[in-house]
Amino acid sequence: MDFGYFLRRLDQGSHIDLNKEAVIYKDERVTYGQLRDRAYTLANAMKGLGVAKGDRVAVLLRNCTEWFDIFFAVASLGAVIVPVNFLLRAKEVEFIVNDSGASVLFVGEGLLELVDSKKENTPGLREIVCIGNAQPADGIHAYSSLMSQSQALPVAETIDSDDMFLLQYTSGTTGFPKGAMHTQGTVAWNSFHQVGDFEVSFRERYLCVPGLCWVAGLHDFTLAALWMGGTVVVVPSGGLDIGDMLGLIEREKIKRVLLVPTIVKQLIDYPERDKYDISTLESVLTGAEPVPVTVIEAFHRLMPRTALLQGYGLSEGPTIATYMKKEDAVRKVGSAGKPVTNCELLIVDESMNRVSPGEKGEIIIKSPATMKGYWNKPDATREAFSGEWMHTGDLAEYDDEGYIYIRGRMKDMFISGGLNVYPAEIENVILKDPAVAEAAVVGMEDQRWGEVGFAVIVPKEGDTVDVEAVNALCKSELGAYKVPKKYIVREAPLPRTASGKVKKFALKEELERA
Repeated sequence: MDFGYFLRRLDQGSHIDLNKEAVIYKDERVTYGQLRDRAYTLANAMKGLGVAKGDRVAVLLRNCTEWFDIFFAVASLGAVIVPVNFLLRAKEVEFIVNDSGASVLFVGEGLLELVDSKKENTPGLREIVCIGNAQPADGIHAYSSLMSQSQALPVAETIDSDDMFLLQYTSGTTGFPKGAMHTQGTVAWNSFHQVGDFEVSFRERYLCVPGLCWVAGLHDFTLAALWMGGTVVVVPSGGLDIGDMLGLIEREKIKRVLLVPTIVKQLIDYPERDKYDISTLESVLTGAEPVPVTVIEAFHRLMPRTALLQGYGLSEGPTIATYMKKEDAVRKVGSAGKPVTNCELLIVDESMNRVSPGEKGEIIIKSPATMKGYWNKPDATREAFSGEWMHTGDLAEYDDEGYIYIRGRMKDMFISGGLNVYPAEIENVILKDPAVAEAAVVGMEDQRWGEVGFAVIVPKEGDTVDVEAVNALCKSELGAYKVPKKYIVREAPLPRTASGKVKKFALKEELERA
C-alpha cells in the first residue's frame, strides 16, 4: 500500500465525499476534492522541476495547508519527503539538506533566512521553492507561480510499498540527528493501526497542535483521520495560546487532540478553562516523556468527561507504539498502556531476556511500522537492531497485568556508588511539589561516588520553590543514593527537542560550564 493510492482512491469514487472539508487552517477550509487537485497540480509542477522517483524533497515549513499538497504530491511521485524542523538554526538546516541529499527544498517565506539561497554550502540542492506572498529572490521559485503553470492531472508512477518515502530526522536528545528511513509501507502501517486501535472514522474531527514537520504532527492521527475521510483542524505553529486552542475545540467540535506534557500542564493551570464548551472532546493523548501521576490525576479531576491517555512512540516507529484504553485511564494512572495491534514490544535485560514484572529494562520493538534503518549510517543501524528487534534505548517496566510504565532513557541513567539511578523516578517525585513546573535530573561527575544527581527545577509562574522542602520530599520517598546532591532553580525553561523531550546532554553541558 502507498500514499499515492490515497489520491487515486479519491479519483475512483471512494466513500469519501469530495465536498467534505479535509483540512482546516485559519480561514482556509480545503475539501477532499481540492486537496486531490492541489496535490496533483503540485506533482506535475515538481516533475517539471526534474523531481523523479527516489529524489529527496526537503520541507521547511511551519504549519500550513501546503504541507498536505507537498506530502501527497511527493507520495504520488515516489519521491522521498524530508521534514525539516522550523526551530533549527541555519547550520542545522544545512546539515539535514546535505545529509539527506535533498535536491529540492520547499521553504516558507518567513524561514528563508535559514536557507542557503545561493547554494554555496548545499551543492546538491538544485531547486528552492518559496511559499508565501513575497516575491522570492532570483533563483528561487514562487510556489504560486509553479501551481498556476501546472494542471491537476494524475501522475503515472509505479510505486511499491518497499520504496523509501520518508526521512524523519530524530530530534536529537543525545547529539546530532539521524535520518530514520521509512518506506511507503511503514508509513501506511503506522496510520492503519491507529484507525483500529483508536476507532478513527469519517466522523473524526482531530485538532493537530504539533508541527507537521514532527512525527507527532503528521503521523499521529492526522494521516489516519484523512485516510478515513475525517476532518483535521491544524493549529498555527508557535506561541500556542490555551484560550485560542479551547476556542477551536468548541467551534470545530473537536473529538481528539494530542498535547505534549508541558501543554497538558498549562491546560490544567488555565484559569478560564470552564468558559469554553469542550463537551465534544473525548480524549487528550499525551506522550514524548513520562507524565507525572499528579498531572494525570489533576486532569481527570478537573475534566472528568475527557480521558487523558498517555502513550509511547518514537520517530523510528511506530509513532504510537503503546496506548491506553479510556476505561483504564484512571485505574492505571501513570501507565503508557499496552502495545498497539501492529507492534510487538518486550522489556529486556542486557542479554535480551525478558525482565520480570516491576523490574526495569530496555524496550525493544518489532513492527511493520518500524524504520528500515538510519540514512547513510550503517553502524548506527546495526547497533539499533538485533535481528528484527529494534532497540529503543528507552527504559520501562510492566506490572502483573502487562501495563507498561516508561522510566526514561538508558543514556539518562547514571551510576552512583555502584547503584543505577534513573532520573525519571526522581523527577516524578520533585514534580509533586505544587510550585514546580519542570524538573530534570542529570548525573554529574563526583570524585567519591562516581556520579551524583543534579536537579534543575523551573518554578511555576508566580511561585517560589522551597529547595529544602523539595529535598525533604525526595528524602521521604527515595533511597538516599537517589536523592539529588544539588538543586538548581532557574527561571528559563528546560531545553527541549521539537517533540518536547528534555535535552539532557545540553543541560549537562550547561551545568559543566557553570
